[in-house]
Amino acid sequence: MFLQFSVNNFRSIKDTITFSMATASKDENNVFKVRNYELLTSAVIYGANASGKSNVLKAMAFMKNVVLNKSKVIQSTDTLPHDSFKLNTSTQEASSTFEIVFFIDEIKYRYGFEMDDTTVYSEWLYADEKGKEAKLFYRDSEDEHYVNPTRFKEGFIFFDTAKSKIKVSKNQLFIWKCDQDDGEISKSILKWFNRFNLIDGLNHGGYVNYTMKKMEDIEFKNRIIDLVKTADIGIEDIILKEEEIPKIVFDKTPFSEEFLNKMFEEHGNKIPIIKTYHKKFDENNNEIGTTIFELDNEESIGTRKFFKMSAPILNTLIEGKILMIDELDASLHPILTKHLIKLFHDKEINTKNAQLIFTTHDTNLLKPYIFRRDQVWLTEKDKYAATDIYSLAQFKNVRKDEDFEKQYIQGKYGAIPYLGKFEF
Repeated sequence: MFLQFSVNNFRSIKDTITFSMATASKDENNVFKVRNYELLTSAVIYGANASGKSNVLKAMAFMKNVVLNKSKVIQSTDTLPHDSFKLNTSTQEASSTFEIVFFIDEIKYRYGFEMDDTTVYSEWLYADEKGKEAKLFYRDSEDEHYVNPTRFKEGFIFFDTAKSKIKVSKNQLFIWKCDQDDGEISKSILKWFNRFNLIDGLNHGGYVNYTMKKMEDIEFKNRIIDLVKTADIGIEDIILKEEEIPKIVFDKTPFSEEFLNKMFEEHGNKIPIIKTYHKKFDENNNEIGTTIFELDNEESIGTRKFFKMSAPILNTLIEGKILMIDELDASLHPILTKHLIKLFHDKEINTKNAQLIFTTHDTNLLKPYIFRRDQVWLTEKDKYAATDIYSLAQFKNVRKDEDFEKQYIQGKYGAIPYLGKFEF
């Protein structure tokens, strides 16, 4: 379960901002308990275009990719990914800091690091089992290092006690090294980050392969169909078929011959096609059978998105993961967007305490019967183009039952575009 995230010097984020899934108001519903903590099942981020709301999600995804070493940093000469705030001379070449607080079972962990493209300047891990935080390890390029000899034995073997230094390359995370040596705690942390996912609501192709793969599981496929049916978009069934494509079609593509030959070796000339089934009626409106549509050619963009998004959403709910969606509402009717959100708010469906975090411009969702005040976050840029983020719970004069949408549109909460006058 996800509790809190902090970051500075990343894309449009200059100074440290903190986003939290901990409750911060006495509103009701949409929460679950871990120990004595109350965590939110969902959170929504609003803001004007280019205010940085997507960058908040991307910062979390960036940290995940670094922790899981998606850039394959192995040798001492390999560079680390780095995406600083470039609109200020003090930050464009400076390091960035990331920290996340989360639960694995009943243990609360706080893990973070400071880095640029060549060096990890600091890294730390703390664990809280019964209300008191214990330091598991700490490294700093300008200070002595520390590894807990009893609580973090998997890392102590890499600790030079004489020099008070952890034996790790300056461009690598210490948690990588512990995981490579089968460290129990480090392995569980990396496993947790694998359950923390971001999908782009504007780019359906980014997760369609995942949905198609999940369609191979009959039980999961039936759940997808059940979810799609609830959306009232006329689909009765969905099947995945492989169709042969003539080689001449591939010969006309801009891909190299080497690439095409390799693709044919691995997959042949077949590609998977998703077909949808709709009821067919006669002239008297009597049902007489079904008609088959090709999803990507004959269904609407919204239908395609709803279907392709169904697998990551269902998987998140079934396994109790954390899912971030940038532009959830893009191409979806507001009622469908609300329908997906309610899946996470329904305790009978969300039995594993899955969490949803998303960005949107859909103000129809800004209702007190959908979201608590602490679930609604807003991003705004200052006059120096740096992103700040805050929740409605941080306002002293926002009632839990007020019309959030009306007040937001009128500018009470900020985080809206201020339009200049245009004239010929």
